Amino acid sequence: MKKYSFVDHPGDKDKLKPWADKWIANATSCEGITGEQWAATVSAVRGMYAAANLPDHDSVRVVYAPSPLAAAIAAGISAGVWYLRGNPDFAKLLMGGQATDQATYQATDRATYQATYQATYQATEQQAPTEAVDRIANFLLSCVRQSYLMRNGGNQWSGWVCYLSFGRYIGRTDIDYSKFVHYEQCATVGPRYTHQKFCIVSDRFETLKMDEQNRPHCANGPSHRWRDGWELYHWRGVRVPKEWIMSPETIDPVMALTWQNIEERRACAEIVGWARLIEQLNPVVIDSDPDPEIGDLLEVEIPDSGKERFLRVKCGTGRTFVLCVDPSAKTALEANARSFRLKPQQLKQSEVRT
Repeated sequence: MKKYSFVDHPGDKDKLKPWADKWIANATSCEGITGEQWAATVSAVRGMYAAANLPDHDSVRVVYAPSPLAAAIAAGISAGVWYLRGNPDFAKLLMGGQATDQATYQATDRATYQATYQATYQATEQQAPTEAVDRIANFLLSCVRQSYLMRNGGNQWSGWVCYLSFGRYIGRTDIDYSKFVHYEQCATVGPRYTHQKFCIVSDRFETLKMDEQNRPHCANGPSHRWRDGWELYHWRGVRVPKEWIMSPETIDPVMALTWQNIEERRACAEIVGWARLIEQLNPVVIDSDPDPEIGDLLEVEIPDSGKERFLRVKCGTGRTFVLCVDPSAKTALEANARSFRLKPQQLKQSEVRT
């Protein structure tokens, strides 16, 4: 393979950012899949199956799903039903020895084409005992839980495709891309779940909101929303429960400060606001500086953690902030200075303020 180097092609460096921006736009696209794009996706999926030398690649079922959640559920159930169909002895064992061939056959088509929970009903529609129905349902639910093993991120995994396609279009490396082109096309739509018998492809987001650092974030609603209504909620890149965003006033301060996951705890504290959290924990003022921009050093007793110290300070805009500080700080000036990695006297002499 011919070696590629920016030394030999210095002008290509100027193409890096536009190329990256193109794939960032692809990863964050909220446009629904058009009919033309879907036809190209179906062709690309079958092209990947052909490249993998899978049988019946020209007729593999390619199914649309409105969201990754719908795709995961449909893929898990479909995979489970296809397994039952191909392993009748196991299916009869689950059903307590009753015939299930017809029910399984019907369920397979419905699960694959309709991508709904109807598959579960179809797989058990014959008059089977409750125990058998429960066993089949539990088996299919376990398949749904394992559906992540079939998942590819689609446009949400644009980074690697961006890198590889740069060599194809701009670097013009002498690599055979004839099989990769199918994968590249599939990277322009949503996540997909791939099985030997089918491929279920999700639509892209309907809504995506991010902060200034391009992390998923929304302070008053879902950060992600798909066309079937499925939503995700994030705070500064951290996935959080819906109620934290939609009803922050109901968050228990103790819970916010003792939540097990550290990143989620930080997000929760920011959502509620340290000022509100501290006030509800009856803070003790350890030291108060006459300069409000240096602030007050507070100490509170946090459940399951012990005593912690915080700095309550006003910024130049007049807003009040509460910051977690080194518990060994003895004065507000010392705590404030440490937040800037300065000594107290250096902070006094400088114009730096929190």
